[in-house]
Amino acid sequence: MDPRKKDGTPRRELEPEERKARNRTYLLIFVLAIVNLYMLVWRDRGSLGDFQLQSTAIGAGEGANFAAPENACGSDPVRIFDASERLWIQRSRLSEGRTLRLALLGVGVPGEAIDEIEGAVRGKVDLGLLAGSGADLRVAADPSGRVHALEVELAEGHLVQACRDGQELRVRNIQHPLRVDVAVVALELGPDGLAKAVADADESFELAPLVAANLAYDVDFHTESRPGDSVQMLVEKRYLGAHFHRYGRVLGVRYIGAAGRVAYYKYKVQGEEAAFYDHAGKPMRRELLRSPVAWYPVDRSERGELPSHVEFVEGRIGATYRRDAGTPVLAMGDGEVVGLRRDGEDGLTLEIAVGERTIRYTHLERVVGELSVGQRVNQGQVVGLVGASGRTPRPRLRLEIFEGDRAIDPMFVHDRGDGRPPRVGDPIPDSLRERYVDDITPWRRSLRRAGR
Repeated sequence: MDPRKKDGTPRRELEPEERKARNRTYLLIFVLAIVNLYMLVWRDRGSLGDFQLQSTAIGAGEGANFAAPENACGSDPVRIFDASERLWIQRSRLSEGRTLRLALLGVGVPGEAIDEIEGAVRGKVDLGLLAGSGADLRVAADPSGRVHALEVELAEGHLVQACRDGQELRVRNIQHPLRVDVAVVALELGPDGLAKAVADADESFELAPLVAANLAYDVDFHTESRPGDSVQMLVEKRYLGAHFHRYGRVLGVRYIGAAGRVAYYKYKVQGEEAAFYDHAGKPMRRELLRSPVAWYPVDRSERGELPSHVEFVEGRIGATYRRDAGTPVLAMGDGEVVGLRRDGEDGLTLEIAVGERTIRYTHLERVVGELSVGQRVNQGQVVGLVGASGRTPRPRLRLEIFEGDRAIDPMFVHDRGDGRPPRVGDPIPDSLRERYVDDITPWRRSLRRAGR
């Protein structure tokens, strides 16, 4: 080092104690710099007083697990959803005067995309005839809401389909004789999870989210399933001509594995909607779903990041779910939208009142459908997409649950004991119990045989 200062005067030699103090100061500055870098860049799990990097919202469609197919039409003459593994599929119905446009808006398709769809479909069917027809609608879209596959089931065996081939929407009008079979599908989960188990059973990918949705009260297949778990499902398989088209009603489902052991059977009591019951006729639905995010295929290497974590922000307890941008967020129970806002800390925030509780979702990329305060939502309905709005360094969902003004531990939805959300609904009436047991006995036998 130059022994002279800039003005030419000699530098004073530091005393040993002064040198030690200077070195301690340099070390402290270095440690603080490392800590700040960790806080600002790497950390995304909260604690008391958590500070997180302000992030711009992730652009629509950037989620690694939600890449759009180059050609959604595929080679099969009736199945256009086979290439939808990395998209999210929604269902609706053109009932009670609902037009195709209103139904598409309700599942989150933006207006300009609907203009394209209506223009393409109009050449195959009179759009005015669809309104209030009761036709089933299925849509596969990317996180931006751009539709890659659409199907309107006008009548049994009669479909209007639109699928994206590059930039073009191809539309076809299909009529074939309908055949419905009831099959028992047996799945054995391995290290690659539910999607691979479905493929190994030589079934369509669409069965995987169907299994996850029907067991969503008791099993989170992202975090709780393990190799060796088994699932048996009694399900309708619908064929158009000689070609498998899609899965229909689920009549029964059975799970045995690390998350427990459950079996549901679909039954309709006169005057009520069909629902799932156990072998004794007790309702299987719960007040809240086990997870606020929809299932989608995840690589084995990524599964370690999926379990939720407790987080405190400004004294509020919450749970964080690290998921790809664009992952569908679900209404955990039947309820009403009571809050929808955006702020710098929590980003886009949605609040839904479910019974005596309020469910708060933060850091959303966008809400799905034209949600507004006062609107009713149904359990399992897609209400938003995971994003990175507000102060978060990466896409994730933060879940908070309140009872009145008091924040409670949201991890109770993952409980396995008495603290978990209760079953809801009425049991099979005593007067119908014997008939119910007789009706489901063949289903129970079929599921048990398939699980051996």
